[in-house]
Amino acid sequence: MMEQISRLVFGNFESQNMLTMDWDHLIVLDACRLDVFQKVYKEFFTNSQLKSIISPGSSTMEVVKKNFNDDTKAYLRDVIFINSNPVIDNTLGTSTLKEIFHKYIPVWKKYWNWEIGTVKPENVYKVTLKIFINHPNKRFMIWFLQPHFPYLSKKFSHINYLGRNFMNKSYMKSFNSNFKILYHIFFNLIKKGSLCAGIPESVCDYCKKHPKEILEAYISNLLVVLFYAKRLTQILPGKIVITSDHGEAFGEKIKLFGIQVYGHPSRVKILSLIQVPWLEIKNEYSIERSYQKALKEFVEVFKI
Repeated sequence: MMEQISRLVFGNFESQNMLTMDWDHLIVLDACRLDVFQKVYKEFFTNSQLKSIISPGSSTMEVVKKNFNDDTKAYLRDVIFINSNPVIDNTLGTSTLKEIFHKYIPVWKKYWNWEIGTVKPENVYKVTLKIFINHPNKRFMIWFLQPHFPYLSKKFSHINYLGRNFMNKSYMKSFNSNFKILYHIFFNLIKKGSLCAGIPESVCDYCKKHPKEILEAYISNLLVVLFYAKRLTQILPGKIVITSDHGEAFGEKIKLFGIQVYGHPSRVKILSLIQVPWLEIKNEYSIERSYQKALKEFVEVFKI
């Protein structure tokens, strides 16, 4: 029923399942919108090809439910999934994820930073290095939490303070009740005249008053995570793809109603939320060379 309403309001976008597309290693940047990515990616990647795809959802929970199905399991049996987003566990269940993938590493369980409310990208990078050295013949899916709020730079700590503990509380919950989520979103719509989800309401309010600063904070997160994504692309062999589960809205309007959208509410099919990057990097490294590069980097990072 909700899908039919969504098609009626937003149109029928033809989405793609990133899990079944052509890649040897998939790097997912959480909540990365295409147009912002387009502005900065060339600072990191020159020998690459940028395309875009349409995601089946506008929130991690929605994307995971639609992408992780019986049809995709056959594509993932030789994949090691390194994940920093607890929403995925809370949506599918850790035991299910362990059954789907060759190996499932929930990085967030060990490296969740309770002070900030996220997993820092350097920790995802370090874990990936270690696991790749032990399993150089496997494909990898690496899920970073950036550029998603909260913001890593201390310059924007005052924005993080507005939504303090939002990630700690909401991301550690089980997301079994669609009704509660929809109730919250529509209550906020009636109360404030805008849609907001995925980031704190206080940050949405701040975004309305300071849109340029929020965009600057978002870009700063993207630059940090791209630094670590690039380092992985310099090590991993084969075809590496950098993409996202969904985008992020900074006040774009739903055309039919003129309602502004902030964050990434589920089932909101506007391009800033569902059009995501698909950046392809091809390495001709042999597995042996990649292993040696990873080992050298591992020794440097861990100062062995």
